[in-house]
Amino acid sequence: MKIGIIGSGQLGYMMINTMRRYPLEFYVIDDNKGPSAFIADRFFDASDYREFVDSCDYVTYEFEHIDQNILKYADEQNKLRPSIKAVELKQDRSLEKKYLKEHGFPIADYEYSETYKDAFEKAKEFGKAVIKSCKGGYDGKNQYFVDINSKYEEHPDVPYVIEKFIDYDYEASIIAVRDVHGKFYHFEPSFNYNKNGILIYNISPVNNTLEMIDMAKRLMESLDYTGVMGIEYYVKDGKTIINEYAPRVHNTGHHTLTGSSISQFEEHILAISGMDAVNPELFVPSGIVNIIGTGIEDKISEILELGNTNIYWYHKDEIRRKRKMGHVNVYGKSYNDVQKKINIILDILYCGKIDEYI
Repeated sequence: MKIGIIGSGQLGYMMINTMRRYPLEFYVIDDNKGPSAFIADRFFDASDYREFVDSCDYVTYEFEHIDQNILKYADEQNKLRPSIKAVELKQDRSLEKKYLKEHGFPIADYEYSETYKDAFEKAKEFGKAVIKSCKGGYDGKNQYFVDINSKYEEHPDVPYVIEKFIDYDYEASIIAVRDVHGKFYHFEPSFNYNKNGILIYNISPVNNTLEMIDMAKRLMESLDYTGVMGIEYYVKDGKTIINEYAPRVHNTGHHTLTGSSISQFEEHILAISGMDAVNPELFVPSGIVNIIGTGIEDKISEILELGNTNIYWYHKDEIRRKRKMGHVNVYGKSYNDVQKKINIILDILYCGKIDEYI
């Protein structure tokens, strides 16, 4: 069986690495060669998308901002999983917000604008809000926090969504999977710590999970979804609100590589290739620390000596600020044990100056 992956970043890299023990081949397509291109069985330039799709039994993707030609052709050939609808909603935040609202999912109050000036004025009306470009923004990019004291700054006139700021108690996420037979399973949700819109670390399991599980199941069924999905939530006063979903494997699910009976990457390939998804089990409390904007060569021994730690390096061609270069998996006897190790790893990586890296 030949599995095609659109995009050659670290998510595809981990998919391929994880599934090498299976009798599968992996083809990758992208504009440029990223990490997974060098371990794939074959790499295709984006212009050769027809040959790429024709060569594959199934096609999936590791990010949302994909050339429509690839998506549409893979969809026409009935090879694309998850569906084109799931990714098209993610290519425009306003469409995602509209879909979630129309289907009864709790989300933050929001407005839509086609200019930044109008978006800024609407944000001020909320009192405190986040302005996000409808297209192209991730990991905090093209996002602007505004309150009643903010001064206007020039930004591009592109479509924006303006979300009323939620003073949440904490952020969480769930990794769920649904296969072609409609079977639904989920990993234990995790607590997420984000800074400047970028995930710094997470720990699983977290409390208040029933709503998260129910929302994940309903959302995947509404989209007739096949594969792994990551869904991010805000939790406020015991209530769960959807922030956004990702139609793919997700950064907050990397801890499943070592802490669970099966990883999110294995579940995704099993699901999209017509094999049965299975019920995952969290063996021990576990989490990750993202390695952002820094190398790790002189820190490897110190991290591994903590015990119950595993390093994953993405082999990207250049280290730069805000760029995810790898992550460290952490697991332990208890949630507090994992949190203590994570705090030490953060100090090893960033020496208390994380703002210089993100």
